Amino acid sequence: MNTMRRTAILAFLLALLSGCAGERDGLAPAPTLPAQRPTVITPTVAVPSPEGALDVRAAWEGIQATLDDLARAYNTGDAELLRTTVDQGNVPLRRLVQERFDAYQRASVGGGGAFAYRVTGVEPRHAGFVLAHINTASGLRADWLFREVDGRWRLSEPTEEQLGERFNIESEHFVFHTYAWSGDANQELVAMMEQARDQVVNKLGREPEGRYNVYVRPIFGLTPPADAGALAWYRAATRPRGDRIEIYAPGSYAFGAYDPDEGWQGLLGQVLVHEYTHLVHLRSFPEYYGLSDWMSEGLAEYVADNPRAEIVSAAVREGRIIPIVDRSNVTAPQDLDHLSLLERDVGLAYGLAYALTAHIVERYGGIEGFWKLAGAMRRAPGTGEARYDAAMREVFGVSFAEFDAGWREWLRQRY
Repeated sequence: MNTMRRTAILAFLLALLSGCAGERDGLAPAPTLPAQRPTVITPTVAVPSPEGALDVRAAWEGIQATLDDLARAYNTGDAELLRTTVDQGNVPLRRLVQERFDAYQRASVGGGGAFAYRVTGVEPRHAGFVLAHINTASGLRADWLFREVDGRWRLSEPTEEQLGERFNIESEHFVFHTYAWSGDANQELVAMMEQARDQVVNKLGREPEGRYNVYVRPIFGLTPPADAGALAWYRAATRPRGDRIEIYAPGSYAFGAYDPDEGWQGLLGQVLVHEYTHLVHLRSFPEYYGLSDWMSEGLAEYVADNPRAEIVSAAVREGRIIPIVDRSNVTAPQDLDHLSLLERDVGLAYGLAYALTAHIVERYGGIEGFWKLAGAMRRAPGTGEARYDAAMREVFGVSFAEFDAGWREWLRQRY
């Protein structure tokens, strides 16, 4: 997954964290989990149990006080107040909280007074940690860990050593590398990954051979480090067996917030489908790999059923359609062909990439029409409109100008 995709999802997570009301970028309902497939757990481990009695009322009130300060820090831009809400001894988490705060302040998302959090429940965890269930001002939910440090409950996470030994869960098509800390979420993640695979294979018609590795990250500060710009991502390797999908587990600050009606499964489910589509694209359709940005990301969004209809509809009404090819900027074109170079409207670009893919599937011969265009694009000489024109005349019998006009009319009719 490229850097701009991580940036796009990070911007979305920041909006979720703000508690601001607004559209949710086209997320689909939570998936219905299939029956649990047989798994083999090696070695047998127990979920760590809480140590000692927790004064629930004191923890609840202390966490609420910290969240009030966190909201006030965001609303006023007070970086010093922000630091008092975080366990400063946890360097990776401290850095992540600061980075998200700084990114929000630079973007000035939502304006002053938009942040507010309310504790709705607390659960004691191992090593003195408490998992707090939190509602934002817009009714979204987050599950964050806190620990009492110097007499105050602060955002914190266990160290890698406190997670315990990593172990494996083997399912039909994956080997999960995870920790007991994630508890029951481990089995749900296995089931969701298998369901994501089924959805991708059913839609694309090909499947990669063998098992692929999935790494669960219950905390931000695991080794090797990773950024927190996505809930999950696919990392290709030189050989297929080296490929991996990594997932931030629910119940971590990096996971962000989610719609309580869909649960964390709804937020994560589409991301897993999207990332597994990238894996299948590379491993099962290598002859069509290395496409333009919108084709690669549009295919993944199409398979994940994520049209982002609200932001696309708004753009169609306002005449803000990002062009397929931008003729005005040679060095940093702001177009769908170079989606990874976009300086703004990245979420909209993903919605339009979905729409382009859906238009081709509907108008030009199903998913096979998409692959025909992909093959023609790889064969076509030149760049820009000339390349598109040659490819589209070859497989669709229309010029690029005709295709573009037809797609824009399709957008007006559908959105």
